[in-house]
Amino acid sequence: MAFVFSSLSKPKDGGVEVDIVCVPAIGADPRKTWERQTDTTGFERRRLDYVLHDRLYPAAQVHLYDHLTRQERDLEIKPPQGPNDHEHKRSAEDFAAGEALVAEFGVAEWADRFLEIVQEHRRAQRSDQRHVLFICHSTGGIVVKQALSKKNAESQNSVAACCLGVTFFSTPHHGSSVLSKPEYVQTVQNHLGLKWEMSENLRHDFLLRNTDLETLNHRFAVSVFGVKIYSYVESTDTNLTVLSTNDSGGETLTTIRLCIVDSRSGKLSSPEAPFEDEEVIQLNTTHVGAPRFKDEDTLYSFYIDEITAFVSGFSAEERSLHHALNHDIMSNTEVDVHQFYVVGTQGEPGSMKIMTAHPSLQDFLEIGPTKCMEARVLGTDQVDKSSRNGSVRPAIEFRPASEPAAPTFTVTSVESDETSSDTSRADSYPKLSVPIVPSPKTKHTRRPSLTIEVSDPEYPESPGHLAPKPTKNVAFTSNAANKNTDQGRRPQRAHLFQLPSASSERFKWIHVPFTHTGWVPHVLTAISQDTDDQNLHTNLLMDKMWSSQHNQSRHASPHARFVRPSVKCLLPKSSEKHVDTGITTPLSAINDVQFVAYLPYLHWDSFRNLQKRAEIIKLRRNQPHARPIAKHIARGNSMEHKLIWQHLTSDHPVHCRRTLDQYGYPSLRNTSVRDADQILYKRTKPDADVQPPKELSMKHKLQSSRAAAARQSSMPNAEDSVAKVLMVDQLWLWIVDSKTVITFFAPKEKEENDGGLWKEGDLRSEIYQDINGDYANQCADPFDFAALAVYHAVKALLDRTTDRNLQVFRVFEEYISILTEQQTLSFKEFRNNHQYKKAKDINAQQHIDNRKDLDALLELRDIEDELNTIDKLIKEQQSCVSEMFKQYHDLNIRHGKGFNGSRFLHDVDLFLTEHKEQLDGMLKGAQAAQKAFKELLDMKQKQANIVEAFLARESTEVAADQSRSVMIFTIFTIIFLPLSFFASVFGINAREWSGQPGNENTALPTLHEIFTYMGAISLAVIAVALMVAFNRHARRLSYKIWKVFAKPYLNLSGRLGISSRHPSGQPSRATSLGGEEIDLEKQAAVDAEKMRAKRLSTLSRTHSKMNWEEELRAHRNSRVGK
Repeated sequence: MAFVFSSLSKPKDGGVEVDIVCVPAIGADPRKTWERQTDTTGFERRRLDYVLHDRLYPAAQVHLYDHLTRQERDLEIKPPQGPNDHEHKRSAEDFAAGEALVAEFGVAEWADRFLEIVQEHRRAQRSDQRHVLFICHSTGGIVVKQALSKKNAESQNSVAACCLGVTFFSTPHHGSSVLSKPEYVQTVQNHLGLKWEMSENLRHDFLLRNTDLETLNHRFAVSVFGVKIYSYVESTDTNLTVLSTNDSGGETLTTIRLCIVDSRSGKLSSPEAPFEDEEVIQLNTTHVGAPRFKDEDTLYSFYIDEITAFVSGFSAEERSLHHALNHDIMSNTEVDVHQFYVVGTQGEPGSMKIMTAHPSLQDFLEIGPTKCMEARVLGTDQVDKSSRNGSVRPAIEFRPASEPAAPTFTVTSVESDETSSDTSRADSYPKLSVPIVPSPKTKHTRRPSLTIEVSDPEYPESPGHLAPKPTKNVAFTSNAANKNTDQGRRPQRAHLFQLPSASSERFKWIHVPFTHTGWVPHVLTAISQDTDDQNLHTNLLMDKMWSSQHNQSRHASPHARFVRPSVKCLLPKSSEKHVDTGITTPLSAINDVQFVAYLPYLHWDSFRNLQKRAEIIKLRRNQPHARPIAKHIARGNSMEHKLIWQHLTSDHPVHCRRTLDQYGYPSLRNTSVRDADQILYKRTKPDADVQPPKELSMKHKLQSSRAAAARQSSMPNAEDSVAKVLMVDQLWLWIVDSKTVITFFAPKEKEENDGGLWKEGDLRSEIYQDINGDYANQCADPFDFAALAVYHAVKALLDRTTDRNLQVFRVFEEYISILTEQQTLSFKEFRNNHQYKKAKDINAQQHIDNRKDLDALLELRDIEDELNTIDKLIKEQQSCVSEMFKQYHDLNIRHGKGFNGSRFLHDVDLFLTEHKEQLDGMLKGAQAAQKAFKELLDMKQKQANIVEAFLARESTEVAADQSRSVMIFTIFTIIFLPLSFFASVFGINAREWSGQPGNENTALPTLHEIFTYMGAISLAVIAVALMVAFNRHARRLSYKIWKVFAKPYLNLSGRLGISSRHPSGQPSRATSLGGEEIDLEKQAAVDAEKMRAKRLSTLSRTHSKMNWEEELRAHRNSRVGK
């Protein structure tokens, strides 16, 4: 029971950051376990600890652990030297005594030994805060898990808190038949090199599918966080020699081939206890060869490199922040445990009451719901920081309903069972001798006090002091049995509030906020352990009930993760088929009915919250792991943002809240543009054209004050907190047994200065307000409650909201009415614009501009799209409710359960039918308005064609006039052009026409020379002009040449003060000609591309949008130019 002394484990002066502890199987040799048996080329024949030391020195220190003490390890039976060899006898007795001592140990005792020696060793080296890595083989891995799962009185484990990772080599996480059955004892001892045979107690701990092992896996998953797990699984059979018998009764030695630890048992993760950071690697070797990487040199090299990179890249600061964030999530996420129980005296009908506890998720997973409720009743649970001012509940002793009528009560100060987060306890309570029923502080506090307070003269009460006083036991008996007793020694009979007891409990409702898939198995496992039935949730988490229901998209966007709507009823084992429907249903793992429902429902959120969530998701997806953690996330108050950052890319990720378009179009990669076009967002923005009523009621005044407070908030984009968007959340519901129902759904987080608006449409608040108080009797069993939860999920936003901006159907109806009225006005304007008498009175601008009508058409298309998405949601809800109603009909007949639930489902089915009809009416109205706008745009298009024809006719007439003028000029040109040509030719001073004979006048050129020069120069000028006119490169070259030759002259003119004929600030036509041509060409190309994209974009949504105003202006400009 110590670390093996080695030069590698000597303490160093400094620089050591990580301890590596190698743990063999229980009783195995700590050195031989890690020795490589082969000497392959390129790999050294050395133990694993030596290789790790060489690679990681001086950052890491390697230790070998031995489960046995040195005295136990040194025990050996000396060979006998004779018949009376006392040394042999004494050594045999010592060896047997040591074996008997070890035989009493189970996994828990070996783990206590391990944890004690590790802590003592770390204290001796003053390395309590040094991080540690464990490398375990076979049963040693179970010892390490047990040790890391243990906690002291302060619920702390320093070793577990410093654990970075664990490597498991062929560890039987879920048991092993070879390690647990007695026929394999000797062969297992020989193969593993154990000091003694595995004892019966130890073998019992490794039974296949052992309850203790499954519980240990759950505790280990809850206790450690951020620990990297490597699970190496054996795949080669081991030759096991066992003693066998045959039909004749003889015994022989037989060799069989089996894997000592099956591959499924070698994996830590399971559907019941998933583990996030586990990497499973299969080794083609035996159980003994796994830690030696026998014949697996490549994987051996990879493992050494992986451990080296892991230790080298380790950051203590990042890990500390990571653990702090996880601790914040687990300790501040409150689980609601609502206990339904019956109160009443014998012979009288009882009434249902509710007791509520709010443990943290960490406490719930560690101690279970029953102990959380006991702590709530006894007053030892932790105080709800969000709803209580740090006051501590006094202790309460209560009478079970099964006790006789003369119980003894411990009487203490009074408190109310408050669950609302907006209330606080009074500063002090007055001293009374009768039960006090405190007045409700909010709509949640409708239950009376649980205790009474009796004054005691020996303990005077100081004003305002809330510390609990010593209590006095007061006996209460019936008046009939105590007529002759001393009435002065006991108070009068009082009406007392009855607390829950074992006989009065009916069922529990356990609610977990946020839809995080990684929490589901842990919560179900905690409930199974609470009821001592590990098979309770086995079938609830099988593939077709849970994993196969998850939707994943190829682009892996968070909004594409959701659980498909479904309803499943698992009948007891004795049931085979639904008698009424004849449909084969899955069977439960217990002799009770189990139920599963996944339902989407409509909710809301502020646009500011939506933007923040989108920014955090985008930032988190840019890095593969949660570390490093953004500072504004770690310091923030939003639990949703922290949960998204921590578990967005986990193997079992959190399902984020989805917008309406993300629900309707999960395959889209990005819906931010569609989310910003939501009708509810447009109609609830502060600048929306919504007229408030002239006479404001109290409700409207409250809404106005909320909006004003949000707009005056100091936060940026405060107006976005007023604007709202529709969300589609998920309700996950499981009825585990006849006494437990579990729900998961995400809340709408409270915002700054929202004035309590976050409660509007909140599903948890709606359910709690309905069942807390006098109406708890409507839930006689978990099936009634499940139906009630579905009832409120469907109606929470559509029927129960008081804020007029959240009355979704009314918002849609009003907007459709506004657009319909706009359509009527557009028709009238179109009609009035055509009441002209003359063609010249046509005002094309009035009836050609269709921008307003096109915007209205697009709004109607958005309305139709969102209504279709809501229609899809209602159809899915109707399908789930219809299936639930069928299942409940069978439950009513065959099992006598869910009678009130059938009524709830019938009511919600009628509600959905009514809203479906209302939705269809709005769809028809939106479609009719769309059709009218399309007809109006079509008529405007036709009228535009008429205007275009009129303008074309007018242009044709102008062109005809111009052509006649040109014809006249042409006639004159035809007549005078030959005359002008011949006159100019004969006017040339040529040698032939000089009047002198011969060629005596040599000063004059001949006609041949004149025509030669004129033709050549004319052709050159024409060629250059045509080239500059029709060639872009020639124009650019001419512009550059002009700049080179004209710039010096222009600069000289500027220095000499020679003014240009052009005003200042306006370039001359000559200097800007080339630049203008280039700019015009570029601008023309850009404008053409814009017009093409604009037309394509417009054609994809509605009719083509034609800018008649620009065409008319261009036509008029052409006329003016001509």
